[in-house]
Amino acid sequence: KEELKEETKDEVTGGNQMDIEHQVNINENVNVVITFKIQGTEWKKAQDKEFRRLAANLKVKGFRQGHVPLDMARKMVSPQEVIQGATLTTVNKVYSSVLTEHQLRPFTEPKLNITKLDNESVEAEVTFALPPKVELGEYKGLKIEKKEVVVSDEDKKDFIEQLRKDQATMNVKEGEAALGDSVTIDFKGYIDDSPFDGGEAKNYELELGSNSFVPGFEDQLVGMKEGEKRTIEVKFPDNYVKSLQGKLARFDVTCHEVKEKVLPELNEDFFGELNLDGVTNVDELDAYALKTLTARKERENYRAYQEAILDQVIANSKVYVGDAILTQEAQTNIANIKKQVESNGLSFEDYLSINGIDQNKLLEDKKNEALDSFKHVLVIEEICRKENIRVTKEQLDAKYQEIATQYNMKVEDVIKTLEPSRDQFILNMRNAMFEDFLAKNNQ
Repeated sequence: KEELKEETKDEVTGGNQMDIEHQVNINENVNVVITFKIQGTEWKKAQDKEFRRLAANLKVKGFRQGHVPLDMARKMVSPQEVIQGATLTTVNKVYSSVLTEHQLRPFTEPKLNITKLDNESVEAEVTFALPPKVELGEYKGLKIEKKEVVVSDEDKKDFIEQLRKDQATMNVKEGEAALGDSVTIDFKGYIDDSPFDGGEAKNYELELGSNSFVPGFEDQLVGMKEGEKRTIEVKFPDNYVKSLQGKLARFDVTCHEVKEKVLPELNEDFFGELNLDGVTNVDELDAYALKTLTARKERENYRAYQEAILDQVIANSKVYVGDAILTQEAQTNIANIKKQVESNGLSFEDYLSINGIDQNKLLEDKKNEALDSFKHVLVIEEICRKENIRVTKEQLDAKYQEIATQYNMKVEDVIKTLEPSRDQFILNMRNAMFEDFLAKNNQ
């Protein structure tokens, strides 16, 4: 490759320099546009060389390959082929020379656009992105607010209520179905008296008020009893599946069973089912709720504190990522969404329609998400590099030993178990060290 570079450089710089012009524009520090103009002697030489190359490959009866007379070859070789081949050869040589001269290192696949092409000259532009880069701002001595942990009586009440809901039972109800009850139903939907795909089910259990069906469907089932039949009408939303959006539908519904959720009383049976150490009465449950919620909020507050520091560090820094890189990341993300949606039996177009998503806006949103992701990664990596935050062998061995002690395992078994995800394990350790560094160096 080095020999080829030297040969290319000699060929490009050896001719009339006025015949070869180029200009390099770098936008936002990473987006590169190189414009070329090749004309005169250099362009004529390139065409002549390409013509001779094509002529040498001609096969004509009565002549050995490579020895066809030039006058005859000119009648057989397409001028368009000559110009196209000369263009690629010449632009590639000049492009390689420019990269060397300006010390540019493309990070994305270069894109070539021919803007002018004739017998007299060729003009072209090549675009690509340089590797992402970061310029750190202040990341030490920042004053970031850390919220105080407060657990209210309402918080404790909600916590205990959730424990009751977790232990709730569904009992058959004799009377009418109310919001919050579950009904087991058969239903069949019609549009203009014709059944439609996906509009029918049998023995379907539906919680009224869960908003899992078309708006208006569940509300019209309130008051149904076991064995009752009912006909209801709904209008599909405008942002629904394309084949149904905005249409009126009729559903014939049969109710087989009604169940209501019954929460347990705070009694001995309830505390026995909870099976929590030291919790046998209401006062002990209240203390347990306070302790659990305090620990949870401390973790949440510390996490929010860490994120606030990192957000400020990122805001203080400048991160440059080429648009081509962001577009590629966004398109990969969208392709994954499309694959997941279609695996669930829904077309991507219907997914966009149901969620009211514009495809162009989706691309821009995913590009912004990609940029945010790059900012986090690049800033963290640069600080770790600058502050020499890394996991040493001694630290890794100590962590293995800690895990072995915690789970009563042999160190060799711990190492063997973690081997498939060793790189991620070390990265997680490094990131924890980074978070500790941020917390210790900011107030």
